[in-house]
Amino acid sequence: MENNETGLNTITDTIENVITGVPAPVRKNFIKAFGQLCTAAVDIPVAWLEGKSAEIRTTTEARLQIIRKEGNVISEQIEVPKEYITKASSKFAAKVIKEQLNLDQITLNAATELTNNKQIGSNDKETEDISEDWLNEFESLARLKSSEDMKLVFGKILSGEIIKPGSFSIKTIKLISQLDNQAAKLFQLFCSQAISLRAGENIFDGRVVSFSGNAASNSLTPYGLSFDALNVLQEYGLIISDYNSYMHYSLCIANEQNQVGAALRFQDKDYALVPSDKEKYDKILKLSGVALTKAGKELLDIIPITNADSYKDAFIKYLETKHLDLVEIK
Repeated sequence: MENNETGLNTITDTIENVITGVPAPVRKNFIKAFGQLCTAAVDIPVAWLEGKSAEIRTTTEARLQIIRKEGNVISEQIEVPKEYITKASSKFAAKVIKEQLNLDQITLNAATELTNNKQIGSNDKETEDISEDWLNEFESLARLKSSEDMKLVFGKILSGEIIKPGSFSIKTIKLISQLDNQAAKLFQLFCSQAISLRAGENIFDGRVVSFSGNAASNSLTPYGLSFDALNVLQEYGLIISDYNSYMHYSLCIANEQNQVGAALRFQDKDYALVPSDKEKYDKILKLSGVALTKAGKELLDIIPITNADSYKDAFIKYLETKHLDLVEIK
């Protein structure tokens, strides 16, 4: 178990690595975001994190003044034991500390994501400034996330927004923060089995293909996505209400030069669809199934995926009926 002092040092070291390892446009957003969210960026004493002193400051000196002022007002207006006032103030301070620790871990996760992101290493193009309104909303929601899974997700959201402001709408952040445990697990299952149509950074479509059946008639039940399960995701605004919509994926079919207009991504890998029979293959390739909403597509790449071998096997067999092979793009 890592102690708090070591944890704070880890955050500081990781921040220094990111500051020296990313292009200037991204660095500017990084410093702005971390300066607002992370205690390491404002040099808050380790004693504050450990909660060993009654006089340590909270996230800012203003918050400590509020604690003191509220305690004085309460004690002046109502007759209660002084010990109660002290206990209430301590409890509020403990809540603030816990929330700040959540933010610290989320910022550390975001720093790690940025450090490991090879795509931004040589990108010196000017980028937009990260929005203060976005940061304020993110802070208010992220501080309440205590589970490791949600802290990882919020860390990925933050790193994505630092790299490319506007990647995640405020509506999307609110949506992911409201998911209960059942919905979160179902969405992870859905994303693990979803294919998507990609061109560069753009996601034109994301869906779980229902093969020859209709998802509204429980054709995806063998893969954990029954009609009732889909209704849960639809109620949260993660998938569209038409469970049998379709999208043309012909852009993913390789031409004579083995080139594709767009990649088909599945399980974090890019694929091309290669005709096994140049005369019989489905040149239109209309894939039906359950599609992600705009918010769902924004979140698709940051949800940790789980094993989906049974679905992949079924998808490969379905493509074979279209005389197409699923070939990874190296």
